[in-house]
Amino acid sequence: DGSLDVWLPNQAPEMFRADISARTGLEPEKINIHSPLLGGFFGRHFLYEFANPYPQAIELAKEVGRPIKLIWSREEEFLRDPVRPMAIVRFRGALDADGMPVALEAVSACEGPTEALWGHQDGKVDESAVEGLTGKSYAFPNKRIAQLYVQNPAMIGYWRSVGNSMNDFLYETFLDELADEGGQDPYELRLHLLKENARLTTLLKSVVELSGGWKRGPFTAVDGTKRARGIAMASPFGSHTAAIAEVSIEHGEVKVHDLWQSIDPGKIVNPAIIEAQINSAVALGLSEVLLEDAAYEKGMPLARNYDMYPILPPHRMPRVHVRIVESGEKMGGIGEPGLPAVPPAVANAVSQLTGRRIRAMPLSQYKFSS
Repeated sequence: DGSLDVWLPNQAPEMFRADISARTGLEPEKINIHSPLLGGFFGRHFLYEFANPYPQAIELAKEVGRPIKLIWSREEEFLRDPVRPMAIVRFRGALDADGMPVALEAVSACEGPTEALWGHQDGKVDESAVEGLTGKSYAFPNKRIAQLYVQNPAMIGYWRSVGNSMNDFLYETFLDELADEGGQDPYELRLHLLKENARLTTLLKSVVELSGGWKRGPFTAVDGTKRARGIAMASPFGSHTAAIAEVSIEHGEVKVHDLWQSIDPGKIVNPAIIEAQINSAVALGLSEVLLEDAAYEKGMPLARNYDMYPILPPHRMPRVHVRIVESGEKMGGIGEPGLPAVPPAVANAVSQLTGRRIRAMPLSQYKFSS
């Protein structure tokens, strides 16, 4: 009857309908997109060139004149999957005579997923490349954020919390370095920089209260292990989060014992959904900072299945404690905001425990002594 039905995972049905219309010449109203309610997307299911099976399925269906079901193997998925952008950010800061920050500069050498997908525009900054550097509420008297466009060698895409997933890690760990350089406590410094922001001050104090009080360490826990804590904040997609991580070193690797996170999403509807999403985001944030690494050799990904791509195993998942702070402000996001404060909180704790500056992920690339 001149219509086309396509079943495929997607994050924007109208976007896929328009693409299929352009590929087939069919009018959009003749194309029916069926979106299965299963699995997690996390930024994977957009219009990435060569990373979607539906163009092949459509061509096969046209060729044989009947419905086609096409499933890529996991190995094919690993070969074709887009990856999160690489980024190197150069930070500079200045302190006054009292050790308080008076200036911050962050320049990111990066290609954002938005410009990778839709095309780079000369002279324009891709917000998806610098979010997590921008959007921070710390009151620096002087601040400059910039992007140097550097095209990624691999196909890149959106990843849960997008630019925040990498930039908050870099920003918040640098903030701890500024604190140490000026002889300031990282928690107290954040309070100072947020003293005119009642909403975020309340949030920051909330996570400290949730954790039983701020203690940076190192300290000896009741089980005899030497531990430290790190703190970090993030403000993605209209919501605000603050996280504290408690870590130790066991057998040369980082062990996260507890993760406390407070979130202010403005207005809320279902607190159970919020808590579930935060737990999910914490798991992915821990996997990112502790283990995940996409390596290439001669232009090909080395990992072709999960036997060579490490993700967080269940036994390394810490206790997660969540507090919802309902400010009553405009409703923000929930699915992504719980992730970006987690990696820097862990890294800041590890730095305090080991005396080593952590400036890159994953932590598995570092060698620690227990």
